[in-house]
Amino acid sequence: MTVPAPQAQTSSATATATAFARGLAGVIAGQTAICSLDGTLRYRGYAIEPLARAGDFEEVAWLLLHGELPTRTQHAAFSERLAAAARSLDPAVIDALGRLAAASPQASVMDALRTGVSMLGLVEQDDAPGPRPALLEQAERLLGATPAILAAWLDLTSGRPPRPWPRGSMAKALLERLTGHEPAPEHVAIFGTTLVLYAEHEFNASTFAARTVASTGSDMHSAITAAIGALKGPLHGGANEKVLEVLGEIGGADRAEAWLHEQFAAKRVVMGFGHRVYKDGDVRAKLLGAMCRDLVRGTAAGRLEDLADRIERVMLEKKGLKPNLDWPAARVYHALGLPVKVFTPIFVVARMSGWTAHVIEQIGDNRIIRPLSIYSGAAPRDYISIAVRD
Repeated sequence: MTVPAPQAQTSSATATATAFARGLAGVIAGQTAICSLDGTLRYRGYAIEPLARAGDFEEVAWLLLHGELPTRTQHAAFSERLAAAARSLDPAVIDALGRLAAASPQASVMDALRTGVSMLGLVEQDDAPGPRPALLEQAERLLGATPAILAAWLDLTSGRPPRPWPRGSMAKALLERLTGHEPAPEHVAIFGTTLVLYAEHEFNASTFAARTVASTGSDMHSAITAAIGALKGPLHGGANEKVLEVLGEIGGADRAEAWLHEQFAAKRVVMGFGHRVYKDGDVRAKLLGAMCRDLVRGTAAGRLEDLADRIERVMLEKKGLKPNLDWPAARVYHALGLPVKVFTPIFVVARMSGWTAHVIEQIGDNRIIRPLSIYSGAAPRDYISIAVRD
């Protein structure tokens, strides 16, 4: 993609008449070979549908980092390196997390992940970006260590030492650690699909935060720490937690329409609907929504699907809005028996693949990200010494 050369720079002091896009909506801020949203979501040119149905997170993580699908040999070796990183979380990090868990057991899991990744950077003495092979090694260690930090924090805040990392794929091992039992194959499959769907999404807020930090010449861990902070926000990653709160608050399908009209009247956002990029519906939500309905058919969770279907119909009829990925993902995680507090942290585990790929891409062809602003403050005025001020 060729981006037109910018016109002469306009300072914020003289740009008051210039139009601007709130939230950078519609603004092209760079180019990437990692992901595209043109027509459908694609990772490195591959449509999301077959990748999601395969549900192989390691395959997708390799693709995002290296640009090509792995061979069987590459896949096996890569998977083992991620598992090794999960099994060998630095004792200093575990000790520090244990102390923090004892002091603040109710702290946000996202805060624990953000702090844990920052500590990994300290342990690795990650002061500045290295060559591409070193960055890829860092990315692999983060991909393995992040789910281990998540699982360790849950153990530590429950008063038990971290349990060993299980054998198997990332989806199987993490689901086993989060639920405490060996998951059924169909549960592993749909959980793996959620990891694939959450893995990457172009210049979203957290990815742009990571690229901005990387553009300054800072290190990988600093960039990822910033990304986790951005993802914590309820308008980004935190939305999937709010979805289940919404469903719980409504209670039943017979209450859906009245509850929604209350939200409309109060001009409140209904989490899980609408997307700045997808105007005709989020392809990820369509895929996962169908899988979710198949998963819960004939179970107690089917009642929640009846409620979700009713809300979807009213939102489309009254607001013209369709679900985004967070809408079915929250229901899938609930059906798998996962606590709400881990919904967004799971997003972190998956998006680590996209974040690290973007950081490496930014470092490889860098220019510091420094947009302009339009000044909207006081007009020029003279300084008066405090000695003569009233």
